[in-house]
Amino acid sequence: MTKLIALDIDGTLVLPDLTIAPRVKTAVRAALARGIVVTLATGRGAVPTDQFAASLDLTAPLVCMQGAQIYDYVARKILHETFLPDGVKAWVVELAAERDWDLHFESREFVYHSNQIDSVDPVKEIYRLSNRRGIDSFMEDMPEHPHKFLIALRHPSEAEAVMADLRAAVAASGFAVEIVASSPYLIEGLARGINKAVGLAWLTGELGIDPGDVLTIGDNDNDVEMLAWAGTGVAMGNASPRARAAADWIAPTVLEDGAAVAIERFALGAPAS
Repeated sequence: MTKLIALDIDGTLVLPDLTIAPRVKTAVRAALARGIVVTLATGRGAVPTDQFAASLDLTAPLVCMQGAQIYDYVARKILHETFLPDGVKAWVVELAAERDWDLHFESREFVYHSNQIDSVDPVKEIYRLSNRRGIDSFMEDMPEHPHKFLIALRHPSEAEAVMADLRAAVAASGFAVEIVASSPYLIEGLARGINKAVGLAWLTGELGIDPGDVLTIGDNDNDVEMLAWAGTGVAMGNASPRARAAADWIAPTVLEDGAAVAIERFALGAPAS
């Protein structure tokens, strides 16, 4: 029996214009009315995850930053968080300068980016609702210790080469850092062992919910762990090959209200079509 639903945001909950389809809203609210806990499990920070949660009338804590932060947006309180290891910031700043990478960092309050590099429009659109702040120096002008760093690609065709280069550099550095693709335009670095499944395991432990009673819905490589961890993992029809392989069922695409279809089938008891 489904007791908790965890929804990824981009490519799953929201359409490309960052809106939520009416059928998806209806399905989420129907689940809430049945007493099912609904949360968001996302790579995004507290902002704008809290905005999406509020639009759905959610009350449960949110799994943000790929599981590096659990945020109670109702109480405006961070319940649990994990930061990048010491020394990683300076190391990746130097590496990104050598490679001419568009580097970003995410912290409690802001998504920081360099004033010296103009991100491509799709990256700007991803962060349109976030607290995005341009600075001249990551080492001097970023007061907060970051939860993660991101390499914003100029084109998705760069992803494979940048991912391989970054993973090799991490291995040579000795830093305990995990590298994951979170969208066609973003590659992220987090503390090793951090992922959405870890964040959800912390949350369900606090709520007393068994993983077997959890429905997770996602679409990208950063959703793989939570899809495999949950009692029922659903990948969207637009999901990456790794996410599809980890899932128990494939829903229609985000443009076809796939998240609603999954909730209706696995949480609301709608007959399979």
